[in-house]
Amino acid sequence: MRKKLFIKSIGALLAVLLFTTAITANAQWLHHLDHLFIQYRLPNIYYATLFVGAIAKLATIAPMLAIFITLAVLLLRRNDKGLAFWALGNLVFASAAGYLLKQLLQRSRPDQIQYISRTSYSFPSGHSLLIATFICSVLLLYFFSEKKPPLLLKLVLLFLLIAVAGGRIYLGVHYFSDVITGLLLGAGLTFGTAALFYPYLLPAQTKDKRIRKSRVLSWQKGILGVLAALVVLVSGLSVFAVKFYHSSQKIADSMYSPVERTGKRKTPNASEPMSILILGIANDAKRKTDFRANTIMVATLNNQTKETTLVSIPRDSFVEIVGADYEDKINHAHSIGGPEMIMKTVEQFLDIPIHHYVSVNMDGLQTLVDAVGGVTVNNDFAFSAEGIDYPKGKQHLNGWEALQYSRMRYEDPKGDYGRQGRQREVMELLIKKMLSTKSLFSYQKILDGIGENGRTDLTFEQMQKIMTGYHSCLTKIDSQQVQGEGFTGDGFTGEEGISYQRIPQEEVDRVKELLHKQLNIEEKE
Repeated sequence: MRKKLFIKSIGALLAVLLFTTAITANAQWLHHLDHLFIQYRLPNIYYATLFVGAIAKLATIAPMLAIFITLAVLLLRRNDKGLAFWALGNLVFASAAGYLLKQLLQRSRPDQIQYISRTSYSFPSGHSLLIATFICSVLLLYFFSEKKPPLLLKLVLLFLLIAVAGGRIYLGVHYFSDVITGLLLGAGLTFGTAALFYPYLLPAQTKDKRIRKSRVLSWQKGILGVLAALVVLVSGLSVFAVKFYHSSQKIADSMYSPVERTGKRKTPNASEPMSILILGIANDAKRKTDFRANTIMVATLNNQTKETTLVSIPRDSFVEIVGADYEDKINHAHSIGGPEMIMKTVEQFLDIPIHHYVSVNMDGLQTLVDAVGGVTVNNDFAFSAEGIDYPKGKQHLNGWEALQYSRMRYEDPKGDYGRQGRQREVMELLIKKMLSTKSLFSYQKILDGIGENGRTDLTFEQMQKIMTGYHSCLTKIDSQQVQGEGFTGDGFTGEEGISYQRIPQEEVDRVKELLHKQLNIEEKE
């Protein structure tokens, strides 16, 4: 019987791998199969919808935990410790496996109208996984107790299977493949753990005899169990890697916006420093603008010092706009000539090469912060913005709150410099969160947020190169601020009545020296 359990487990898990691979590869046969069940599902019947929706609540983690805890208590009273711990432990294990797979693949739910609205991800169906785990566990409990399940119980279990699994398809909250994979995963893991702990789940009178008999082959069975676990783990990681690669490539392609530059700069090797111009474009949904760059930062990545330097340039800096033949606010360069003109302008202003640019509009900042679960800032003083109160000290902010936190300047005694400091703070926190292992579970949201709101001249291959070759630099960030002196234009130096920031030459020289050192420019001269 143990051999049969192993065979059933491996067969079910291989089928799970097949469906998972097909979903990752967007296989046409699975697409047709899923939409066949969607096309011919029953129309919405009010009482049927209420009924299957109510039944489905049984196949959720809280009721299942309550049922399995009750079963465990009853088994412990009968002195069946092995069965008690196996039943409860297997439920937790199967639930965790299903949740992990759901987060790794992040498959969207069917896009047709759902009879009961649902959020979160679709694959695999958690309800189907739990009901399969429950049914298989009950049948195995009877088997190990050397009893036959009553016919009435079999009919009840069959009814639950049809009502829960079939109900998910009827309600339109899952694809057919989601439901089948959930059933197979629940059954496969339940049979597998039962086979793995088989000698310890037998009745007391036969347990000692079976354990002694199986000791000779226990090492073989142990190796088989370890190999099966490794196959599932490696397969899952491989599927995740493939999906992550394809999703990243798709997003990178949608972001790619090259610039025409004379003397095009070659992307440095990982052993060489690199500079990237980071632009925050104020064209968010609420405040439409002429696409001026309200946030301008130069990031230098140096693999030798293992450090990233993040330099903020005041948006009102009065500099020569390269290609326009006059002086103006530096952020006007983007609205006049796009990324190409502002890259050339920053290059001349700081006497450094700018290898690439990345621009993100303000909607993107909000989306990215929400995707990583928010950021915890340390506010220097209490203020209010857009109806939100920001007390002094540490506080956790969601996307909208972080956006308003980083853009406020009128209540800041430092004015735009205070705002730039908060922007760097949010940017640093965002980078650290995006590089953390926790972000793997939200990678699709992060990629979607970047793709919808970002533009860059980096190709997908160049992005890969930065993430692999310069990853160590991104863990240590040194923030710097270009300091200027405010003045009002008189019609000759700047437009009359307009506020500007004049950057003293000594400040320009200080920042140049810092960036030249980071980019190893002095060593080449």
